[in-house]
Amino acid sequence: TMLVFLTSLLLLSHTLASTDTTTYDTFKLVRQWYPNSCYKASPACISPLPRVVKYWTIHGLWPSKRGSADPVNCTTCHFDPSTISDLVDMMHQRWPTYSYNNGGDAQFWKYEYCKHGTCCTDQLPSPNKYFSITLTLNNKLDMDKLLRNFRIVPYPNKSYTFKQLDKAMKKKATYWCRTVTEKDGSSRQLVDQISVCMDKKLAWIDCSAQSKTCNRDKPFYLLPFKRDITDEL
Repeated sequence: TMLVFLTSLLLLSHTLASTDTTTYDTFKLVRQWYPNSCYKASPACISPLPRVVKYWTIHGLWPSKRGSADPVNCTTCHFDPSTISDLVDMMHQRWPTYSYNNGGDAQFWKYEYCKHGTCCTDQLPSPNKYFSITLTLNNKLDMDKLLRNFRIVPYPNKSYTFKQLDKAMKKKATYWCRTVTEKDGSSRQLVDQISVCMDKKLAWIDCSAQSKTCNRDKPFYLLPFKRDITDEL
């Protein structure tokens, strides 16, 4: 009957839509720069990082789909911290958080896996695989080295251009920025996150979008680490 046909069509459309939102064709490896994220941040950063951390840290590995919203929370999440016990020491150093007041790093890792890791289980079928591969990629695509090779280094009052950053990154990357207002009323643009893109075989490729929240016509700053983040750097 027509009712059965319409019901079947509706179910098929729903299935296709669900499939479409959970597919992906690339990965984004997102790194963050703690001083730029926390300088004059509101709410303030609350979790101190290990003293050894003076480099770009991991935010996450995000399955992505060109021309569409990234898939998130794709399946029911069952995250057992004991399955990544062999990675925890390295993750505290390379994948820390400064914003979770309850649960700390472990809560942050669970959030990232449940939101993003559940969407790439065809490639990375377990939490251990997801986190270990991300750590490997982070080491292979060393953000600090890429920037340092083009003399983009942390300094309180030195600015850089996005043309310089583009050259340093070699392939098109995506940048996130914050703009802060100083006591004298001037403003500064801070790059606080950079993502590089990979295909499903985890080969480094150009990203399709180069800027999320940055004004490429204005310079940016890369503030140095300071253990007590205050208004004075």
